Amino acid sequence: MTDVDTLERPAAADTTGQIDRTTLRVDRDALLAAIRSVNAVIEARNTIMILSNFRLMAKSGWLTVVGTDLDTWFEQGLACFGADMDTTVPADRLIGAIDTMRPGMIDVTLDAGTMTIRQGRSSRKLPTIRADDFPMGKPRGETTAFVMPAERLAIMLETARVAQSTEETRYYLCGVFLHVQDGRLFAAATDGHRVMQVQGGLPDKADEMRGVIISSKGVKLIGQLLGDAKADEMITVNVTGSQFIVAYKNATLSAKLVDGTYPDYQRVLPRRENDNVLTVQSAEFIRCIRAAGAASDGKTRAVRLELGPDHCEASGAASDGGRAVEPIEGDYVGEPLTIGVNFQFAMAVAQAFGTTSTLRIAMAGTRDLFLFSSDDRPGVLCGIMPMNA
Repeated sequence: MTDVDTLERPAAADTTGQIDRTTLRVDRDALLAAIRSVNAVIEARNTIMILSNFRLMAKSGWLTVVGTDLDTWFEQGLACFGADMDTTVPADRLIGAIDTMRPGMIDVTLDAGTMTIRQGRSSRKLPTIRADDFPMGKPRGETTAFVMPAERLAIMLETARVAQSTEETRYYLCGVFLHVQDGRLFAAATDGHRVMQVQGGLPDKADEMRGVIISSKGVKLIGQLLGDAKADEMITVNVTGSQFIVAYKNATLSAKLVDGTYPDYQRVLPRRENDNVLTVQSAEFIRCIRAAGAASDGKTRAVRLELGPDHCEASGAASDGGRAVEPIEGDYVGEPLTIGVNFQFAMAVAQAFGTTSTLRIAMAGTRDLFLFSSDDRPGVLCGIMPMNA
Protein backbone atom coordinates (compact mmCIF):
# COMPACT_ATOMS: atom_id res chain seq x y z
CA MET A 1 0.00 0.00 0.00
CA THR A 2 1.06 3.59 -0.58
CA ASP A 3 1.86 5.68 2.46
CA VAL A 4 -0.75 8.40 2.95
CA ASP A 5 1.90 11.08 2.87
CA THR A 6 2.77 10.25 -0.76
CA LEU A 7 -0.69 10.97 -2.13
CA GLU A 8 -1.16 14.21 -4.05
CA ARG A 9 -2.65 16.84 -1.78
CA PRO A 10 -4.40 19.78 -3.44
CA ALA A 11 -4.53 23.08 -1.64
CA ALA A 12 -7.78 23.80 0.21
CA ALA A 13 -9.28 26.98 1.56
CA ASP A 14 -9.18 27.47 5.32
CA THR A 15 -12.74 26.82 6.50
CA THR A 16 -11.83 25.53 9.95
CA GLY A 17 -13.52 28.21 12.02
CA GLN A 18 -13.68 27.07 15.64
CA ILE A 19 -12.91 23.33 15.76
CA ASP A 20 -12.49 21.32 18.94
CA ARG A 21 -9.15 19.50 19.23
CA THR A 22 -10.92 16.14 19.01
CA THR A 23 -13.00 17.08 15.95
CA LEU A 24 -12.29 16.49 12.27
CA ARG A 25 -13.95 18.77 9.70
CA VAL A 26 -14.41 17.72 6.08
CA ASP A 27 -16.49 18.67 3.04
CA ARG A 28 -19.55 16.44 2.79
CA ASP A 29 -19.56 16.12 -1.02
CA ALA A 30 -15.84 15.30 -1.19
CA LEU A 31 -16.19 12.65 1.52
CA LEU A 32 -19.28 11.13 -0.10
CA ALA A 33 -17.49 10.84 -3.47
CA ALA A 34 -14.48 9.20 -1.80
CA ILE A 35 -16.42 6.61 0.19
CA ARG A 36 -18.59 5.71 -2.78
CA SER A 37 -15.47 5.06 -4.87
CA VAL A 38 -13.75 2.99 -2.19
CA ASN A 39 -16.93 1.03 -1.50
CA ALA A 40 -16.52 -0.70 -4.89
CA VAL A 41 -13.79 -2.91 -3.41
CA ILE A 42 -15.82 -4.06 -0.39
CA GLU A 43 -17.74 -7.32 -0.73
CA ALA A 44 -21.42 -7.07 0.17
CA ARG A 45 -21.28 -10.19 2.36
CA ASN A 46 -18.39 -10.65 4.74
CA THR A 47 -17.98 -13.14 7.57
CA ILE A 48 -15.14 -10.95 8.91
CA MET A 49 -16.76 -7.79 10.27
CA ILE A 50 -13.73 -5.54 9.85
CA LEU A 51 -13.77 -6.15 6.07
CA SER A 52 -17.19 -4.46 5.91
CA ASN A 53 -15.61 -1.29 7.30
CA PHE A 54 -13.82 1.72 5.89
CA ARG A 55 -10.60 2.72 7.55
CA LEU A 56 -10.45 6.50 8.05
CA MET A 57 -6.94 7.88 8.60
CA ALA A 58 -6.60 11.63 9.16
CA LYS A 59 -3.18 13.14 9.59
CA SER A 60 -1.85 16.68 9.11
CA GLY A 61 -4.87 17.94 7.17
CA TRP A 62 -5.29 14.89 4.91
CA LEU A 63 -7.96 12.19 5.22
CA THR A 64 -7.43 8.80 3.57
CA VAL A 65 -10.33 6.38 3.15
CA VAL A 66 -9.29 2.72 2.73
CA GLY A 67 -11.30 -0.39 1.83
CA THR A 68 -10.23 -3.97 1.19
CA ASP A 69 -11.39 -7.52 0.51
CA LEU A 70 -7.89 -8.88 1.39
CA ASP A 71 -7.03 -9.24 -2.32
CA THR A 72 -7.52 -5.62 -3.35
CA TRP A 73 -6.91 -2.37 -1.47
CA PHE A 74 -8.35 0.98 -2.51
CA GLU A 75 -7.26 4.32 -1.01
CA GLN A 76 -8.86 7.69 -1.73
CA GLY A 77 -7.51 10.90 -0.22
CA LEU A 78 -9.10 14.29 0.43
CA ALA A 79 -8.36 17.48 2.35
CA CYS A 80 -9.61 17.88 5.94
CA PHE A 81 -9.12 20.13 8.95
CA GLY A 82 -8.72 19.61 12.67
CA ALA A 83 -7.80 16.52 14.67
CA ASP A 84 -5.80 13.50 13.53
CA MET A 85 -7.85 10.33 13.56
CA ASP A 86 -7.48 6.61 12.82
CA THR A 87 -10.48 4.30 13.12
CA THR A 88 -12.82 2.07 11.11
CA VAL A 89 -16.56 2.42 10.60
CA PRO A 90 -19.22 0.26 8.81
CA ALA A 91 -19.10 1.18 5.12
CA ASP A 92 -22.80 0.95 4.31
CA ARG A 93 -23.82 2.90 7.41
CA LEU A 94 -21.28 5.65 6.78
CA ILE A 95 -22.49 6.04 3.19
CA GLY A 96 -26.09 6.22 4.41
CA ALA A 97 -25.20 8.80 7.06
CA ILE A 98 -23.23 11.11 4.75
CA ASP A 99 -25.63 10.72 1.82
CA THR A 100 -28.55 12.02 3.91
CA MET A 101 -26.72 15.20 4.95
CA ARG A 102 -26.76 18.49 3.07
CA PRO A 103 -23.82 19.83 1.04
CA GLY A 104 -21.33 21.75 3.16
CA MET A 105 -18.85 21.06 5.94
CA ILE A 106 -19.45 18.30 8.49
CA ASP A 107 -17.76 17.62 11.83
CA VAL A 108 -16.61 14.13 12.89
CA THR A 109 -15.79 13.28 16.51
CA LEU A 110 -14.62 10.03 18.14
CA ASP A 111 -15.53 9.24 21.72
CA ALA A 112 -15.46 5.88 23.56
CA GLY A 113 -15.73 3.76 20.41
CA THR A 114 -18.50 5.87 18.85
CA MET A 115 -18.24 8.19 15.85
CA THR A 116 -20.51 11.23 15.91
CA ILE A 117 -21.09 13.16 12.68
CA ARG A 118 -22.67 16.61 13.00
CA GLN A 119 -23.84 19.26 10.61
CA GLY A 120 -25.70 22.06 12.32
CA ARG A 121 -28.47 20.41 14.33
CA SER A 122 -28.22 17.15 12.35
CA SER A 123 -26.24 14.31 13.90
CA ARG A 124 -25.46 10.65 13.23
CA LYS A 125 -23.80 8.13 15.56
CA LEU A 126 -21.98 5.07 14.24
CA PRO A 127 -20.09 2.23 15.96
CA THR A 128 -16.39 1.83 15.26
CA ILE A 129 -13.74 -0.91 15.39
CA ARG A 130 -10.19 0.07 16.26
CA ALA A 131 -7.86 0.60 13.32
CA ASP A 132 -5.25 -1.89 14.61
CA ASP A 133 -7.59 -4.71 13.52
CA PHE A 134 -7.80 -3.49 9.91
CA PRO A 135 -5.57 -5.48 7.50
CA MET A 136 -3.26 -3.44 5.29
CA GLY A 137 -1.53 -4.99 2.28
CA LYS A 138 2.25 -5.12 2.23
CA PRO A 139 3.81 -5.31 -1.25
CA ARG A 140 6.34 -8.15 -1.53
CA GLY A 141 9.20 -8.78 -3.91
CA GLU A 142 11.08 -6.51 -6.27
CA THR A 143 9.23 -3.53 -7.72
CA THR A 144 9.05 -2.36 -11.32
CA ALA A 145 7.80 1.21 -11.54
CA PHE A 146 6.87 3.25 -14.59
CA VAL A 147 4.60 6.07 -15.73
CA MET A 148 2.14 5.79 -18.62
CA PRO A 149 -0.99 7.51 -19.97
CA ALA A 150 -3.99 6.59 -17.83
CA GLU A 151 -6.33 6.42 -20.81
CA ARG A 152 -4.07 3.94 -22.62
CA LEU A 153 -3.98 1.47 -19.72
CA ALA A 154 -7.74 1.79 -19.22
CA ILE A 155 -8.48 1.06 -22.89
CA MET A 156 -6.07 -1.87 -23.06
CA LEU A 157 -7.50 -3.59 -19.99
CA GLU A 158 -11.15 -2.85 -20.80
CA THR A 159 -10.76 -4.20 -24.34
CA ALA A 160 -8.88 -7.34 -23.34
CA ARG A 161 -11.23 -8.23 -20.46
CA VAL A 162 -13.97 -9.11 -22.97
CA ALA A 163 -12.34 -12.53 -23.42
CA GLN A 164 -11.36 -13.32 -19.81
CA SER A 165 -12.70 -16.50 -18.26
CA THR A 166 -15.21 -16.83 -15.41
CA GLU A 167 -14.44 -20.50 -14.82
CA GLU A 168 -12.89 -20.69 -11.35
CA THR A 169 -11.29 -24.10 -11.93
CA ARG A 170 -8.99 -22.39 -14.44
CA TYR A 171 -8.31 -19.48 -12.12
CA TYR A 172 -5.23 -18.37 -14.07
CA LEU A 173 -7.52 -17.37 -16.98
CA CYS A 174 -9.75 -15.22 -14.72
CA GLY A 175 -8.01 -11.97 -15.45
CA VAL A 176 -5.93 -10.04 -17.99
CA PHE A 177 -2.36 -10.99 -18.83
CA LEU A 178 -0.16 -7.87 -19.08
CA HIS A 179 3.27 -8.51 -20.55
CA VAL A 180 6.11 -7.07 -22.61
CA GLN A 181 7.24 -8.67 -25.86
CA ASP A 182 9.36 -7.42 -28.76
CA GLY A 183 9.51 -3.91 -27.31
CA ARG A 184 5.73 -3.58 -26.99
CA LEU A 185 3.22 -3.80 -24.15
CA PHE A 186 0.42 -6.33 -24.56
CA ALA A 187 -2.81 -6.99 -22.66
CA ALA A 188 -4.41 -10.35 -23.43
CA ALA A 189 -7.19 -12.60 -22.22
CA THR A 190 -8.71 -15.92 -23.23
CA ASP A 191 -11.36 -18.31 -21.95
CA GLY A 192 -10.47 -21.14 -24.31
CA HIS A 193 -13.19 -20.22 -26.81
CA ARG A 194 -11.96 -16.76 -27.73
CA VAL A 195 -8.77 -14.79 -27.37
CA MET A 196 -8.23 -11.02 -27.28
CA GLN A 197 -4.87 -9.32 -27.73
CA VAL A 198 -4.34 -5.56 -27.38
CA GLN A 199 -1.03 -3.95 -28.27
CA GLY A 200 0.23 -0.63 -26.92
CA GLY A 201 3.41 1.40 -26.87
CA LEU A 202 5.98 0.46 -24.26
CA PRO A 203 6.33 3.05 -21.46
CA ASP A 204 9.81 4.07 -20.33
CA LYS A 205 11.25 1.70 -17.68
CA ALA A 206 8.48 -0.88 -18.29
CA ASP A 207 10.71 -3.21 -20.28
CA GLU A 208 11.82 -4.98 -17.09
CA MET A 209 8.27 -5.86 -16.04
CA ARG A 210 7.59 -9.58 -15.86
CA GLY A 211 4.33 -10.90 -17.28
CA VAL A 212 1.56 -10.57 -14.69
CA ILE A 213 -2.07 -11.66 -14.46
CA ILE A 214 -4.33 -8.93 -13.06
CA SER A 215 -7.45 -10.44 -11.48
CA SER A 216 -10.90 -9.88 -12.98
CA LYS A 217 -11.92 -7.71 -10.04
CA GLY A 218 -8.70 -5.73 -10.24
CA VAL A 219 -9.24 -5.07 -13.95
CA LYS A 220 -12.80 -3.94 -13.32
CA LEU A 221 -11.79 -1.57 -10.51
CA ILE A 222 -8.91 -0.10 -12.53
CA GLY A 223 -11.41 0.55 -15.33
CA GLN A 224 -13.73 2.35 -12.92
CA LEU A 225 -10.87 4.39 -11.46
CA LEU A 226 -9.54 5.48 -14.86
CA GLY A 227 -12.88 5.66 -16.66
CA ASP A 228 -12.86 9.46 -16.91
CA ALA A 229 -9.12 9.86 -17.55
CA LYS A 230 -8.12 12.42 -20.16
CA ALA A 231 -5.63 11.70 -22.94
CA ASP A 232 -2.89 13.80 -21.32
CA GLU A 233 -3.28 12.44 -17.76
CA MET A 234 -0.60 10.08 -16.47
CA ILE A 235 -0.58 7.33 -13.87
CA THR A 236 2.17 5.67 -11.88
CA VAL A 237 2.27 1.88 -12.02
CA ASN A 238 4.17 -0.28 -9.53
CA VAL A 239 4.39 -4.03 -10.14
CA THR A 240 5.63 -6.12 -7.21
CA GLY A 241 5.82 -9.84 -6.65
CA SER A 242 2.23 -9.92 -5.41
CA GLN A 243 0.43 -6.72 -6.42
CA PHE A 244 -0.34 -4.44 -9.34
CA ILE A 245 -0.53 -0.89 -7.94
CA VAL A 246 -1.97 2.09 -9.81
CA ALA A 247 -1.69 5.63 -8.43
CA TYR A 248 -3.98 8.19 -10.10
CA LYS A 249 -4.72 11.68 -8.78
CA ASN A 250 -5.66 11.23 -5.08
CA ALA A 251 -6.36 7.48 -5.34
CA THR A 252 -4.24 4.36 -5.09
CA LEU A 253 -5.54 0.94 -6.12
CA SER A 254 -3.57 -2.17 -5.23
CA ALA A 255 -4.81 -5.36 -6.90
CA LYS A 256 -3.52 -8.81 -5.99
CA LEU A 257 -1.88 -10.64 -8.88
CA VAL A 258 -3.15 -14.08 -9.86
CA ASP A 259 -0.52 -16.67 -8.97
CA GLY A 260 -0.20 -18.85 -12.04
CA THR A 261 1.36 -19.28 -15.47
CA TYR A 262 -0.58 -17.84 -18.37
CA PRO A 263 -0.81 -20.12 -21.43
CA ASP A 264 0.84 -19.24 -24.72
CA TYR A 265 -2.29 -17.66 -26.19
CA GLN A 266 -0.45 -16.46 -29.31
CA ARG A 267 0.03 -20.06 -30.40
CA VAL A 268 -3.64 -20.31 -31.46
CA LEU A 269 -3.65 -17.09 -33.48
CA PRO A 270 -3.29 -17.74 -37.24
CA ARG A 271 0.15 -17.05 -38.65
CA ARG A 272 -1.09 -16.48 -42.18
CA GLU A 273 -3.68 -14.32 -43.90
CA ASN A 274 -7.04 -16.06 -44.23
CA ASP A 275 -8.51 -16.05 -47.72
CA ASN A 276 -12.18 -15.58 -46.77
CA VAL A 277 -12.86 -12.06 -45.49
CA LEU A 278 -16.06 -10.27 -44.49
CA THR A 279 -15.78 -6.47 -44.25
CA VAL A 280 -18.66 -4.88 -42.39
CA GLN A 281 -19.48 -1.93 -40.15
CA SER A 282 -19.35 -2.97 -36.51
CA ALA A 283 -22.82 -1.55 -35.77
CA GLU A 284 -24.30 -3.48 -38.73
CA PHE A 285 -22.64 -6.73 -37.65
CA ILE A 286 -23.91 -6.32 -34.07
CA ARG A 287 -27.44 -5.62 -35.31
CA CYS A 288 -27.53 -8.68 -37.58
CA ILE A 289 -26.03 -11.05 -35.02
CA ARG A 290 -28.42 -9.80 -32.35
CA ALA A 291 -31.42 -10.22 -34.67
CA ALA A 292 -30.45 -13.78 -35.57
CA GLY A 293 -29.62 -14.67 -31.97
CA ALA A 294 -33.04 -13.45 -30.79
CA ALA A 295 -34.55 -16.66 -32.19
CA SER A 296 -32.56 -18.79 -29.75
CA ASP A 297 -34.52 -20.62 -27.03
CA GLY A 298 -31.43 -20.79 -24.81
CA LYS A 299 -30.47 -24.35 -25.79
CA THR A 300 -27.94 -23.11 -28.31
CA ARG A 301 -26.07 -19.84 -28.68
CA ALA A 302 -25.00 -20.51 -32.24
CA VAL A 303 -25.80 -18.21 -35.14
CA ARG A 304 -25.31 -19.48 -38.67
CA LEU A 305 -23.45 -17.29 -41.15
CA GLU A 306 -23.96 -17.98 -44.85
CA LEU A 307 -21.37 -16.00 -46.78
CA GLY A 308 -20.81 -15.62 -50.50
CA PRO A 309 -19.72 -12.89 -52.93
CA ASP A 310 -23.35 -11.92 -53.61
CA HIS A 311 -25.11 -13.24 -50.52
CA CYS A 312 -24.38 -12.64 -46.81
CA GLU A 313 -26.85 -13.42 -44.03
CA ALA A 314 -27.09 -14.46 -40.41
CA SER A 315 -29.73 -16.88 -39.15
CA GLY A 316 -30.73 -18.40 -35.84
CA ALA A 317 -33.07 -21.23 -34.94
CA ALA A 318 -34.81 -22.69 -31.90
CA SER A 319 -35.70 -26.30 -31.10
CA ASP A 320 -39.43 -25.52 -31.39
CA GLY A 321 -39.08 -24.43 -35.02
CA GLY A 322 -38.61 -20.70 -34.43
CA ARG A 323 -36.22 -19.04 -36.86
CA ALA A 324 -34.79 -15.63 -37.72
CA VAL A 325 -32.94 -14.65 -40.89
CA GLU A 326 -31.18 -11.29 -41.27
CA PRO A 327 -29.19 -10.08 -44.32
CA ILE A 328 -25.76 -8.58 -43.61
CA GLU A 329 -24.85 -5.37 -45.43
CA GLY A 330 -21.17 -6.06 -45.95
CA ASP A 331 -18.58 -7.08 -48.53
CA TYR A 332 -17.37 -10.67 -48.67
CA VAL A 333 -14.37 -11.95 -50.59
CA GLY A 334 -13.59 -15.66 -50.79
CA GLU A 335 -15.12 -19.07 -51.29
CA PRO A 336 -18.78 -19.56 -50.30
CA LEU A 337 -18.79 -20.49 -46.62
CA THR A 338 -21.38 -21.62 -44.08
CA ILE A 339 -20.16 -21.39 -40.50
CA GLY A 340 -21.53 -21.00 -36.96
CA VAL A 341 -20.48 -18.61 -34.20
CA ASN A 342 -21.55 -17.99 -30.60
CA PHE A 343 -23.68 -14.86 -31.03
CA GLN A 344 -22.98 -13.55 -27.52
CA PHE A 345 -19.22 -13.83 -28.04
CA ALA A 346 -19.44 -12.24 -31.50
CA MET A 347 -21.50 -9.28 -30.24
CA ALA A 348 -19.17 -8.66 -27.28
CA VAL A 349 -16.09 -8.69 -29.50
CA ALA A 350 -17.64 -6.36 -32.09
CA GLN A 351 -18.68 -3.95 -29.33
CA ALA A 352 -15.10 -3.96 -28.01
CA PHE A 353 -13.98 -2.52 -31.36
CA GLY A 354 -16.58 0.26 -31.06
CA THR A 355 -19.78 0.67 -33.06
CA THR A 356 -18.20 3.10 -35.56
CA SER A 357 -15.35 0.79 -36.57
CA THR A 358 -15.14 -1.15 -39.81
CA LEU A 359 -14.50 -4.80 -38.98
CA ARG A 360 -12.39 -7.20 -40.98
CA ILE A 361 -13.47 -10.76 -40.14
CA ALA A 362 -11.15 -13.35 -41.65
CA MET A 363 -12.02 -17.07 -41.79
CA ALA A 364 -9.90 -19.96 -43.05
CA GLY A 365 -12.57 -22.64 -42.64
CA THR A 366 -15.13 -24.19 -40.31
CA ARG A 367 -12.52 -25.36 -37.77
CA ASP A 368 -10.28 -22.31 -37.59
CA LEU A 369 -10.64 -19.13 -35.58
CA PHE A 370 -12.66 -16.19 -36.80
CA LEU A 371 -10.09 -13.40 -36.71
CA PHE A 372 -11.45 -9.91 -35.96
CA SER A 373 -9.39 -6.78 -36.69
CA SER A 374 -9.97 -3.18 -37.73
CA ASP A 375 -7.90 -0.37 -39.17
CA ASP A 376 -9.84 1.90 -36.79
CA ARG A 377 -8.42 0.02 -33.79
CA PRO A 378 -4.86 -0.89 -34.77
CA GLY A 379 -3.21 -3.21 -32.29
CA VAL A 380 -6.46 -5.00 -31.37
CA LEU A 381 -6.83 -8.60 -32.54
CA CYS A 382 -9.47 -11.12 -31.49
CA GLY A 383 -10.13 -14.73 -32.39
CA ILE A 384 -13.33 -16.74 -31.78
CA MET A 385 -13.71 -20.48 -32.24
CA PRO A 386 -16.51 -21.46 -34.65
CA MET A 387 -19.51 -23.61 -33.64
CA ASN A 388 -21.74 -26.13 -35.35
CA ALA A 389 -24.87 -24.37 -36.64
